[in-house]
Amino acid sequence: MKKSHDDPIEMTGELPDALQFLNAAGDAELRAFLRRLPIFAGNEGGPITMADLVYEMRLQPFVMNAFRTIKGSPGIANRLMQLSRVYKLAEHEFEKMTGERRRLDRMIDIPSFIDVYADVGLP
Repeated sequence: MKKSHDDPIEMTGELPDALQFLNAAGDAELRAFLRRLPIFAGNEGGPITMADLVYEMRLQPFVMNAFRTIKGSPGIANRLMQLSRVYKLAEHEFEKMTGERRRLDRMIDIPSFIDVYADVGLP
């Protein structure tokens, strides 16, 4: 039987790395993953590339851990401050472990942030 582009990925016990995931994921899975990934930011000085997306995917566990460490309070301004601190800590820990750094400085996209904050919420 031919595999459809929208068929779910078969997990074999090991999680695929970011590029394997992107190569194997159907549109629905990728959209669901991206909705959970709190990027809502762009790069200062250039467009987001596939390498940037892979970096964000690999950074995600560090971001989730930082959200557990850095508490925030209600309100857009407070959540923006929390988000800034979360990513600073996550990137620091990720760099300590892997030696990898963000290619370009992160720039928060305020309208996108507000949309995610109001619609989906933060972790």
